[in-house]
Amino acid sequence: MKKRNNQPLLILAAGLVLIAMGAVAAFLFLGGGDDDGGTSAPSGALREKTPSASTRGTTGGPEPVVTMTPSKASLLLGELPDNYEVDVTSTFTMTVSTFTSSYWFRSNKEGEEKSAEWKIVDGYQVYFQPKGLAAEVLQGSPYIHVETYQFATIDGAKAAWDYFDGFLSRTPGSEAVEAKPLANESSAYRFIEGTVSVSEDLAVYHRFSYRRGNIIVTVVTWGADKSMNIDPARNVAATIDDKLLGTRPAVEPTPIPTPSFPGLGN
Repeated sequence: MKKRNNQPLLILAAGLVLIAMGAVAAFLFLGGGDDDGGTSAPSGALREKTPSASTRGTTGGPEPVVTMTPSKASLLLGELPDNYEVDVTSTFTMTVSTFTSSYWFRSNKEGEEKSAEWKIVDGYQVYFQPKGLAAEVLQGSPYIHVETYQFATIDGAKAAWDYFDGFLSRTPGSEAVEAKPLANESSAYRFIEGTVSVSEDLAVYHRFSYRRGNIIVTVVTWGADKSMNIDPARNVAATIDDKLLGTRPAVEPTPIPTPSFPGLGN
């Protein structure tokens, strides 16, 4: 199995996982859409060898101050195929220390300053992995990593978005790819790095991120380049956005006893 690490490996992945484009999960792995329109991306964005076909979700739309907890908005295990499981050791509600020491920042001091400036109030990350690990990745079932951040204000989320997206766009090896926009702001990147386990198959990270009001969501997938594009990550992102908009049921996952961000939202 490929080990995850916490280095900003092209931030496209903070060690993560990917979704497959195989037949294992209709709504996640296949494109399909709720609305019209093709894909779009910043000038110069890459059209992948399997062009994006995902059109699910709402482009633009409301810009609310969401009070739903990030853990409740996030993806649930039951929304994935039966061959997935939660990596419990890497799934938790974020504390100030885990956020400020994350790959997003060059130092804890910078993380602490940005946390206070943006008024982050809560955060949650969840990792999913196929039960067969790398063997199933090679068959089209990727690892999936979801990070959800909640800020006290929309302005704080906008400032955090500018920072996060700038960080991703400047990372060596990170390539913007074509994808239909989602929510109030969104971006799509990929990063090719290494191989899947001991195979000769190139491994690729895809990251689809967006801002909906005061919430930022980033979804990373990790899988075999031959079978992946941005769509699995985008479709997971659209599922979470539907919860934020109230058009899809949102259920709190099994509680994990870790504190959130005391005081930063005040």
